Amino acid sequence: MQTSEDGLFTPTEAAVLTRLPVKAVNNAIDKKIIPTVAGERAGHATRLLDLHALMSLTLERRFSDRFAPELRREVFDALATASRNSVSLDGGFLTIDLREPRRELAASLRELRRTRDVVVSDPDIMGGAPVFRGTRVPVHLIATLLGQDSTEADLLEGYPRLTAEMVRLAQIYAAAYPLRGRPRTQPWHDHPPAQSSRRKLATIEVR
Repeated sequence: MQTSEDGLFTPTEAAVLTRLPVKAVNNAIDKKIIPTVAGERAGHATRLLDLHALMSLTLERRFSDRFAPELRREVFDALATASRNSVSLDGGFLTIDLREPRRELAASLRELRRTRDVVVSDPDIMGGAPVFRGTRVPVHLIATLLGQDSTEADLLEGYPRLTAEMVRLAQIYAAAYPLRGRPRTQPWHDHPPAQSSRRKLATIEVR
């Protein structure tokens, strides 16, 4: 599992934290609207974003259809010396209240940290696939089932070791840490489905 204990975040993490599409995050990076730091995740070189860049992206989502890129760059540059509550340009001609965007980003960061807390990767459990802590239930499986219209009630019935919080966080984790590389047969592939009151769910051994 990737982590961000160094205070740097991948574009996919940034997309989840700022509620922007990954493509929009990468476009902002490519156009140099926001700065990045060269780094490495899972043995691969990548572009990483710090908290300043995350705040810029949080504002990018709000302003991309209102301000030209040049003005957005000025705003993001001014963040480095801004007070906690606002940022001003041209001697106060334009003032942006930062309190709500900061609260929004802080809440997203707490949720991503919680998501990582409930997920573990162990080579001896499901071949190292990320699973919910204390279970053998793969996180990406639950995210996939949610994307196929399974409900929270379906999943809690099919996987009694899960909690409502785990189900809620599954799609956040899968978006922040998508499966990489060539598609492979997943550990749960050959297991028969479990019956649900609403639909059939794939099942795995849970201990």
